Amino acid sequence: MLMTSSVFANPISEVNRSQAQADLKAELLKTYGSSYSTVEMLLNAGMRDYDTLISIPENSINNDIIKELKNTYYPSFSTILMLYKANKESYDKLNKQ
Repeated sequence: MLMTSSVFANPISEVNRSQAQADLKAELLKTYGSSYSTVEMLLNAGMRDYDTLISIPENSINNDIIKELKNTYYPSFSTILMLYKANKESYDKLNKQ
């Protein structure tokens, strides 16, 4: 599949996966210290959510929601995904015809 640049750009994709993982790991270690099993569990969940966020179709609505959440909650990908889903559901309800 050929990848081409798009007018829309998923804001999460601005950070490559290895940098996202390093940022999340640093934040989790700062928060949870030597509770390494907690850090590992949350890091794995966060990176699964990073992958889910990357796969969200790019359009202006999705990207606007994600961009705002990323600006506030990065690198908490689980929080970003949870709030994206809630905001997108509300947007869809408010814009039903």
